[in-house]
Amino acid sequence: MASSGDQPRCPRCNAAYAPEHRFCGSCGFAFDAAPASPPADRRPAPPEPQQRPSREMDRLAGAPYDLSTDTGVPSAEQAAGAVPYYISPNRIVLLTVLSAGLYLFYWMYVTWRHYRDHTGQAAYPVFHALSLMVPVYQYFRLHAHMRVYQELMEARGVPSTLSPARSVAVYFGVFLLGLASIMMPSEAPLTLSQQAAYVTITVFQSTFLAWMMWRAQTNLNRLWQHDLGMRLGWMPVCPVEIIITLVGLVFGWGMLAVIVIDPTLIPTEISTEPAIGP
Repeated sequence: MASSGDQPRCPRCNAAYAPEHRFCGSCGFAFDAAPASPPADRRPAPPEPQQRPSREMDRLAGAPYDLSTDTGVPSAEQAAGAVPYYISPNRIVLLTVLSAGLYLFYWMYVTWRHYRDHTGQAAYPVFHALSLMVPVYQYFRLHAHMRVYQELMEARGVPSTLSPARSVAVYFGVFLLGLASIMMPSEAPLTLSQQAAYVTITVFQSTFLAWMMWRAQTNLNRLWQHDLGMRLGWMPVCPVEIIITLVGLVFGWGMLAVIVIDPTLIPTEISTEPAIGP
């Protein structure tokens, strides 16, 4: 069939046909039907595969966050607008031991402040931390602290190993150790067994508190990684944090060192006080 430059062509075989024709004279294609697929060489290129959504988009879309894909938490300088909620568990252990357990007050304060700032709930971090000094009530506040974060993680679908009851049990054990140190005989000078008992009690108290906060902070970091994604940054060291650590170092381990080296330098009524404790 002859063709001219202004004649239409069949979409199936590319043969020219007259405008008044309803069927192709070459292949019989019906021109009023749906157009056939264009030749392979004229088909558009397939779209490039889409990139995987970012962690932040996954979180906003409600998808579960895969912690196995984490390559590390960026610092506030590396991630623009990073929220400094991440606290290294190793930092928790080190400062808790150095402060002879006094770091627990600062940890209760700063993690409760993170909860308030992130959720917008009414919370009072200073009073929350100072409540640890109130007998009996301190256990209820510690339980509430762990329970609130546990419920928050469960609501967000984040795996949690937080146990409020276990935390209270550990804290009560620290109290019992401090009570045992008070009830110890206070003859002057102290015997070698008494000195060893003071050292053992102080070490166990610091270890139990550090273990409790290490487990809790590991869960909190998992929550912030899920909620904030790559906008999560490291919490900088605060001067108050350093001061609390130094105070605990002097009055906790310092007093213990004096008891071990030369207990006569400390009055009897002071030497019987526990190095740390709730």
